[in-house]
Amino acid sequence: MRKRNRLSLKASELGKKLIKDARNNEIKKATRERIEAKEPIEKDEYIDEIFLRKASEILERDKNWDKVESLQQYALSPAMWKRFKDGKEYINAQKFIVCCQVLGLNWEDVAENEVDAKRNLREAPNVANFFGRIQQLTELQQWLIKERCRLVVVYGMAGIGKSALVRNLVDKIADKYDYIIWLSLESAPPFTQILIRLVQFLSKGEKEEGNISELMQYLKAQRCLIVLDGWQEIIGDRSEDYTNYKVFGEKIAKEAHKSSLLLLSREKPQNIALLEGKLVRCQRLGALTYEEAKQILIAEGLSGQDSELEEFSRRYSNPWILEKIAPDVRTVFAGDISPFMANSILVNDEITNFLDRQFEKLKKAEINLIYWVAIRRNLASWHQLVQDHEQFLSYNQLFQTLKDLLERRSLLTINSEDIPIRYILEPVILKYTTNKFVESSFQEINQVVVNQDIQGSELFITHNFITEQPEDEELNQQQMRRIVQPIKKMLLAEWLSQQQLEDKLRNVLSLLEDKKLSFGYGHRNISHLISAG
Repeated sequence: MRKRNRLSLKASELGKKLIKDARNNEIKKATRERIEAKEPIEKDEYIDEIFLRKASEILERDKNWDKVESLQQYALSPAMWKRFKDGKEYINAQKFIVCCQVLGLNWEDVAENEVDAKRNLREAPNVANFFGRIQQLTELQQWLIKERCRLVVVYGMAGIGKSALVRNLVDKIADKYDYIIWLSLESAPPFTQILIRLVQFLSKGEKEEGNISELMQYLKAQRCLIVLDGWQEIIGDRSEDYTNYKVFGEKIAKEAHKSSLLLLSREKPQNIALLEGKLVRCQRLGALTYEEAKQILIAEGLSGQDSELEEFSRRYSNPWILEKIAPDVRTVFAGDISPFMANSILVNDEITNFLDRQFEKLKKAEINLIYWVAIRRNLASWHQLVQDHEQFLSYNQLFQTLKDLLERRSLLTINSEDIPIRYILEPVILKYTTNKFVESSFQEINQVVVNQDIQGSELFITHNFITEQPEDEELNQQQMRRIVQPIKKMLLAEWLSQQQLEDKLRNVLSLLEDKKLSFGYGHRNISHLISAG
C-alpha cells in the first residue's frame, strides 16, 4: 500500500486496537509524570490535547503553538482526532499518518489495506455455525450472480435467520464484487447518514458527502453489493426519510447499473413488491426444516431419540428461539431432551418478550385474526374464518388481513396437505398467542366487572371461546381446557369465591342484555365461565 495512491485513510480493525492501546499507554505515561510532578491529574479527554499539539507541531512546524486558547485552533481538530480514533470514517491521508506518528505507530500497520478498504462488514453479524438453507442460498446466488438482479429482498419474522443466511451468502460471493458494504438500519438512521456512508465508502473517502445521483454513478462504474439490514425499521414511517429510502430503492430497481442492493426485513415492503419481476426478487424465509433444526440441536450439545429430536425441532423451528432453549436444556438436563419433551411447549420470559416485540407492530385486525387461528388450535379453514369474523370484518378486509399475515408479516403459514387448507401458527407462537389471549380476556372481563361498563370491542365479545359445532367436539375439549378454565381460574384468584364470581359474571350477562348483545359471543362466553368446573 502506497500513500500516494490513497488520498484518504482509515484504521483497520487491528489498527483500531493498536490506536487504543497506544493512546492508553500515552495516557498512563502522562498520568505518572503528573503524579511525580505533584500536578493535578486531568481527565482522559483533556489529555488528548497533548496529541493535538504534537500533531499540530508536525503539520505546521513554523507556527508557535504555545498560545493556543481553544482546541479548535490546533492544526488537527478534535473532531478529526476522534474520527481517527474511532476508525469509522476516512480522513485525510497526511493527517492520518501524523496521528499515527504522535502515538508512535507505523501508519502502514494501522491503515486498512486495499482489500479491507473494499469490504466493510463491521456491522454484519458473526456467524460461527451455519446449517441448512441450501435451497435459499442457491436461489440467492442465482439471482445475484447469474441473473444480475438489482434489488433482492430477504424477509421473514424476527429470529428466523435472515442475517445469518445473508452473511453466509456474502462470504460465498464476495469475490464477484468490487465493493461490499453491510449497514444496519436497526436505529432507523436518517437517510442522509446512510447516503454519506455509502458515498464515502465507494469513493474511498475522497468524497465527504453526495446525493443519490452521485451514488448511482459509483454503482454504474463498478460492481457493488450493498446490504441494508433491518428495512422494517423504516417501513411505515411516512416522514421525508422514508420517502428518500423508498426513492433510493426504486432507483436501484429501475436504473441500469452493475450493482445489487440486498434488503433484509421482517416485512415484505409493499412498494418493492410492486416492482417484483426479472431484476427485482423477494425471498420469504420460513421455519427451519426438521433436519436443519436437528443439526443446530446436535451442534448445541443436545441429544435424544431421533423422534424426540424431530419433535423438538418441530416445536422450536425458529433459530433464535431454538438457540435460547438449548442452553436451558443443557443446564437442567445435561443436554438430554427426553425429560424436557415430557412437558408442554416452553414459552419463557425471554421468548415472551421477543414475541411481544413482534406483536407490537401488528394492526388490531391482524391480532384478532391470529387469536381466531389460536382458538381453533391451527385447524382454521377459510370458510371457518369467514364465519368467525362475519360480524366484525367484511369479506375483503378478512382477505387482505389474512394475506398480510401470510405474506408481509410471515406469522401465519398454510397447511396445504389438508382439504380444505388450514391456516397455522408455529407451535411456540400458538402457545404464546393462546397465553396472550387468555391474559387479555381475563383483564377485559375483570375491567367490565369493576367498571360496570362494556365497550363492545372486548375479546370476549369479538371471539368465541368455544366454537360450538358438532364436528368440533375434540377441539371444544381443548378450548375448555386451554381457554375457559384458565380464564376462570384467574378470575377466581381475583374474586376469591365461586359464588362471588358467579354473581359478578351474571351481572355481566345483564350488562350484555342492556347492550342488546344477548345472542353474541359475549353471552355464550360468560355462560361458559359460569358453568365451567
